[in-house]
Amino acid sequence: MAIDVTDGGFQGYHNYYYPDEFFKADPEKGAIYLNDGERAAKVSESFINGLHLGIEEEIGDSAGLLMYKTGHQWALLDMKRFNNRMRHEYGGGKLDIWQMNKQFVMETWWWPLTIQGFGGWRLTMGDKDNEALQSKGLTVIELRNSAVAQSMALAGKPVCHMYAGLFAGVFSFYDREERGCIEIQCYAMGNDVCKFLVGSQKLMNAAEFWSKEGATATEILEKLG
Repeated sequence: MAIDVTDGGFQGYHNYYYPDEFFKADPEKGAIYLNDGERAAKVSESFINGLHLGIEEEIGDSAGLLMYKTGHQWALLDMKRFNNRMRHEYGGGKLDIWQMNKQFVMETWWWPLTIQGFGGWRLTMGDKDNEALQSKGLTVIELRNSAVAQSMALAGKPVCHMYAGLFAGVFSFYDREERGCIEIQCYAMGNDVCKFLVGSQKLMNAAEFWSKEGATATEILEKLG
């Protein structure tokens, strides 16, 4: 899926954008393909909004869990493809992503998603201000221009469940250990950026409890740090 948004907000290792590098159109088939041959679709914010509201209307409170699991499964499949790409582009056909710098791997993985319209992110990895969190295996992700949150306006609650599942799946794949993720701050709640916390499921359960009790993102991070 490709959303019609190209301003990611944050910049990673790349500072360029060439459409032909990421998208290839086939006018005869009326199709759009990513550079690795996967088919894509260009959708509007109205489509994303309708999809989420429709799922919520059908299955109620389980909608968030469904979107989380969808993102998680997508991440696992995408990382298998990504590892193959990285092995050939940077690993000389021999090195896998686990033998590369984690920050570099994550930034390289996310950049095409920024181009596809999923927003720009910033990670805490290597950030000295968050060493206490990192020592517990926690990563904070700030996401600007979430395709989901921007389509949902002021929902008054976290809505980026698919992103949370996506991040959980990606870090689980790279760490080769199950990770959970929770959105502790959302644009749909009136915040400037969405904020996610990735770590062990035990710590995510604690963070989710505090979030439901009304704790802010800052308070949750202070409790965990």
